[in-house]
Amino acid sequence: MDCSGLGVALATPFKADGSLDEPALRRLIRHLLENKVDYLVALGTTGEAVTQSLRERIRLLEIVFEEVGDKLPVIVGAGGYDTHLIAEEMRLYAQHFPLQAFLSVTPYYNKPTAEGLYAHYAYLAERSPHPIVLYNVPVRTGVHLPPAITLRLARDFPGQIIGLKDASLDLIQGMELYAQIPQGFQLISGDDVLAAPAILMGYVGVISVLGNALPHLMKRLVDAALEGDRFIVRELESKLLPLMRLCFAEGNPTGIKGLLAELNLIEPWTRLPLLPASEQLRSRFREALIQLGAAYPLEQIQLKSLREPTKEEV
Repeated sequence: MDCSGLGVALATPFKADGSLDEPALRRLIRHLLENKVDYLVALGTTGEAVTQSLRERIRLLEIVFEEVGDKLPVIVGAGGYDTHLIAEEMRLYAQHFPLQAFLSVTPYYNKPTAEGLYAHYAYLAERSPHPIVLYNVPVRTGVHLPPAITLRLARDFPGQIIGLKDASLDLIQGMELYAQIPQGFQLISGDDVLAAPAILMGYVGVISVLGNALPHLMKRLVDAALEGDRFIVRELESKLLPLMRLCFAEGNPTGIKGLLAELNLIEPWTRLPLLPASEQLRSRFREALIQLGAAYPLEQIQLKSLREPTKEEV
């Protein structure tokens, strides 16, 4: 699985009653396909996988693969704090869907030791039908995946543990990892704000949150970074930075769902304990989009506040 370029951490649209909004999910996926993202990541943090039942996750994947077909690769999130259950879910997903890899977050709540983390991922690597991308996001899990453990796993399971989604926010640590990783192991940014600097440093791409809403501009930013075009990177990053920050002002995926609602792609509903974006945040998104639209043509975007209502809405 080539994880280079723009991967998008797919948001899961819900209706007001909390059920899966299937038409909105299809609309969002088609939006991403039309804008030529490089791959999708389903059932991740942004997808609120932890609040969904197994039946719901299966249904979501059915829709994802119906829409995607063979147009682009799909990575499926499979993580948690029960190692044996994760291995079972990996086998189940692989039996039913043509996915390319799994994204597996560090076990949270249990707070394993470094050796426990190694044993956890070794167990999964020995049983997973597909390659695994490690996912280190200590700000959410309370567990940090030490670079030494990442390196051991990369060296002990070549071709099976193929990369790291790095959301540690520590590029110094990333530089140290990059200098030691074996050939073929991929470092992927897990943070939109740091994506371009990380790619310029040697990361292969980003798994993006903002990419749900503005895939065309995030794709341009990532491609410019991969090509080493610092001028384009500086220009795009400066324009996108306000939206990147706003996406996390009230947490993820609350923010991105509020932004997607402003773009008429999905409704803003989240599942408890998360709440939908506040009207104040929605207003800030509208202002930021208007400012962005003054710099770049946003043909794919129709702001609710700037368009004519449809017949159904009148």
